[in-house]
Amino acid sequence: MAMAQMYADSEPMKRPFRTFIGVDLGGGKGKTTALTRLRWEPASGSSAKLTPGGVLIVEECGGSRTGPGPASIRSGGGSSGSSRSSFGSGPSPWYDERLVEYLLHHHSDSVVAMDAPLTLTACVRCQLPVCPGLSSCEVETVRWFRARGAAADPSGKPKYTPYTQRATEVVLHEDHGIMPRETLGQGMGPLTARMAYLRHALSGTFVLNQNLLEVYPKATLTQLFPDPEPAAAAGSERSGGPAAAKKPLGIGYRDGNGRVIGLDGAARPRSAASQVARHYKRSGHALQIREQVLSALAALAGVHELR
Repeated sequence: MAMAQMYADSEPMKRPFRTFIGVDLGGGKGKTTALTRLRWEPASGSSAKLTPGGVLIVEECGGSRTGPGPASIRSGGGSSGSSRSSFGSGPSPWYDERLVEYLLHHHSDSVVAMDAPLTLTACVRCQLPVCPGLSSCEVETVRWFRARGAAADPSGKPKYTPYTQRATEVVLHEDHGIMPRETLGQGMGPLTARMAYLRHALSGTFVLNQNLLEVYPKATLTQLFPDPEPAAAAGSERSGGPAAAKKPLGIGYRDGNGRVIGLDGAARPRSAASQVARHYKRSGHALQIREQVLSALAALAGVHELR
């Protein structure tokens, strides 16, 4: 109770980051990894703290490059200095060595957001000398899966497999109507393995949940750009009609006092349907959606200019 009260009375967390690096991780042998780097510059005369105003600068955006990599950045850990490093020349996909070198080079005042699992599943992390079996295991996460899947398929087919799934994927899918891939499923497994390697390689500089964060862009975009709710559906919901039961739950973010809010800090209806979230990786929509997202980020941060 005392712990709950402490969190209820706490202020939202603020961190002194000025550089924001997002990595859409692809396979370690392929060319599909993409990276973007944003830098926030405070308004003239203001302090370095994250206060409204200033300029949000897109310093890097894209995937594989030919020739000097995004590479042509100034030395000195940031935007000062004149010597340049190319992080390799010629065709330059974000293979492991180049990606690690790039992130370490930009570590100062930076937070890295990875679109890949940063933690493994409960069974893979398990340190018990002998497995008691899923039906008897008392590890908290496994007990959660067991309780949630109590009404399983009569044929004996398991609803969940805690050696391939994390609780977060189940909650996103079943509670919020957004379906991510399983951490160690057929599609995501190789990326999870690559991310485990990268996290270890970056561990001296980037710390999980401090300056290294796991993100899921589809869920964020669904929250940030929900499809407009039809007026008829909104009226039916207010009157207790059938639309109220069918409306997706969406995602509820909370402030430091536990109040449900939107990404802009205001209370508004949630919808798990979002055209932006559905199309943000499709090439025909990429430029338009990227501009829309960057404009929204600038508005949320209260910056005066986007470059």
